[in-house]
Order: sequence, then structure tokens, then C-alpha cells
Amino acid sequence: MIILPYKEKFIRENFIEFSFDSDDENYLPDFKLFEKLNSTDQYYLAENYNWDDGVEILKWIIESKKCDKGTASLIFWTSEPDYYFEKSESEISDYEKDTFLLLKRIVEKFNNNDFKKSNLKYNPTDREKRIDWSKQNAEWKIPEELKKPTKGFSIISLGIIQHKIWQWQRSKKEAKRAKKRMNRKK
Repeated sequence: MIILPYKEKFIRENFIEFSFDSDDENYLPDFKLFEKLNSTDQYYLAENYNWDDGVEILKWIIESKKCDKGTASLIFWTSEPDYYFEKSESEISDYEKDTFLLLKRIVEKFNNNDFKKSNLKYNPTDREKRIDWSKQNAEWKIPEELKKPTKGFSIISLGIIQHKIWQWQRSKKEAKRAKKRMNRKK
């Protein structure tokens, strides 16, 4: 799936690090703008999201009918869930509760098979292998499906591809210049 540069720009301007641009600490982006995002856009947003902005936007994604299993898995595993697995809700501090509840909601939705689409690829294997599952609190019922890679397409950002092409072209030019400098020294 491809994210076009204009869509990247739209997502970055409206949903990424939005708290840094506002003096209002309770500011949230416009939900009506969020509703314009498709499942691929939501994945890109989740992948690039700054958790310092809080979890409200991530909740929007999880509760969206467009949310793909790959996106939900991405959000789950990038939150460093093993910290929360060892605790019950009563043991979580107030500032951690939103993330804790978000993770519980993702687990619940996986257990209820609420995520209907599985078109986007996410592989949690590296993260999942680092977890000591013996420390898991009994109230966490992590479904096996959430521990496995999702099938589907990878997200490709044209803006990132353009940047990589530019870097490659630049390195080729720099190599030519270096070769010319070496030839002049001979």
C-alpha cells in the first residue's frame, strides 16, 4: 500500500506532534479530519505517532471500523506492553492508565475478533521474543494471534522512497567527486 506525499503531509500537519504546536495542553486534532483517513493512512499515523501526545488519537484508530489488525498489532507492540503485563489495573499509576486501558482494549478486540480487516503487515516477532511471559499478570489474556505476524501489504511511503533515491544519487555524486580528488592528487 502506498502513502502519497500529500497524504503524508496531511497526516503530519494534523496528527503528528500536534501538542508541540499548541499552547492548549488539552488540544486534540479535529476528529472529522481523522475520519477522512483510510486504513493505510491510520497505519502510517500509528507508525509515526509521537506517544508524548497521549493516546487519544490511538484510541480513535483502535475504535475505527477501518482499523486493520496490522495497525492494532503495531500500536500494541510499540507501546512496550511487557511493562503493563506484569500489573493489574489497580497497580497502575494515573499517568499510565490511558495506555494500560488502550492495551486492554486491543486485547479485548482481538479476543472478540472485532478487527475485521487484515490487509496490512506487521511483524511483532522481535518484540515478542524479548518478553518474559512468566511475569504476565493473570488478568491479561493475550491471544496467540496478537503474538504472530499479520499478513498483508507493507506500507510504502513515496516521500521516504524519494528521500532514499535522493540520498543514493547524492552518494553517487560524492563518490565521483572523491574519485576526481584522488586522481588530482596523483
